[in-house]
Amino acid sequence: MRIAFLTSGRLVPSSRFRVLAFVPHLQQLGHECLVLPSRPEKYASWPLLGFRLSGQIKRWHRKQDLAELRRWSPDVVVLERELFSDETFDVEQALRQICRRLVLDIDDGLFVLNRAKFEVLCGLSDHIIAGNELLAVRARSINSRVTVIATCVDLERYQYGASQDDFKTQNSNSATLSSEDSGRRLVMGWTGTAANIEYLEVLRQPLRQLAREFSFELRVIAESDQRLKQLNLESDGVTTRFIKWSEANEIKELKAFDIGLMPMPDTDWTRYKCGLKILQYMALGIPSVASPVGVNSEIIRHGKTGWLATTPDEWTFLLRQLLSNQAMRTSVSAAARRTVEERYSVAAQLPRLNACLEAVFNGL
Repeated sequence: MRIAFLTSGRLVPSSRFRVLAFVPHLQQLGHECLVLPSRPEKYASWPLLGFRLSGQIKRWHRKQDLAELRRWSPDVVVLERELFSDETFDVEQALRQICRRLVLDIDDGLFVLNRAKFEVLCGLSDHIIAGNELLAVRARSINSRVTVIATCVDLERYQYGASQDDFKTQNSNSATLSSEDSGRRLVMGWTGTAANIEYLEVLRQPLRQLAREFSFELRVIAESDQRLKQLNLESDGVTTRFIKWSEANEIKELKAFDIGLMPMPDTDWTRYKCGLKILQYMALGIPSVASPVGVNSEIIRHGKTGWLATTPDEWTFLLRQLLSNQAMRTSVSAAARRTVEERYSVAAQLPRLNACLEAVFNGL
């Protein structure tokens, strides 16, 4: 098949993990692939031009993409989320007129932001790929042709190996090793887009309390530290370090985490998320603690592949245990990695994606 992908941008997480990770493997299966990213990226602007003028340029580029699609004549077009992060859908309607088969890929509750646009896009599509079953349920209310394909990690990049604990204590006779005994400050880490740093507010009280008991560092990886400065956890006595995200150093920086964090409030928006940061932690064998919101409760088996915490007291209790017990931290590493291998890896989901696209191509 000739498959075209309209993506949010090369560095946007949804593009990286739901499209670009699969493209080389689809090509190895014999498919021709064309990737047309937003320029500038969907959620960004060129600083010298500002958001308004950058938005006009995005639209101009997308109209050029439509011309390229007419020339290239793909068998299937995959639209990642939407073309523009606004209420408009006129360019998507024009896209529908020129493509043979249109597939919509969704990994967030776009209907929360703009229900009318979501309904239009689902109605325009021949098939919908949803990142989890909760999203699929909403999509099926509009279009019955829906396939669930989880957000995935390419394990060729996420090599399972030595993290801070080096996994050596899995066979150790010592059940407990405090941060003071280890001779170094432990790292609790969070990674994600800068707009979501505000979710760390869920941990303000637990981190404040734990900072009185342990010597640890909260490490935050994102593209900008503005939200982290606004959160100002340092004022609560929490040693905080910001790491600017880069594609080249992403995995190296993640491997420095002793404990991975994914706190989230339970809202109409968050409960439809696909748990990407948990999967990144688990792929590297990093013990993780997450809020049991949406798909998080499916990804993590509490006490087996990670831990779930709801209240501040639960977060404090679990993080206190993990900070003081190295054996507990390493106890879930192998099972966490195995979960990703079996259910949330590119290798595991590639056959499902390939079969889905072939079915769409054949009009099934």
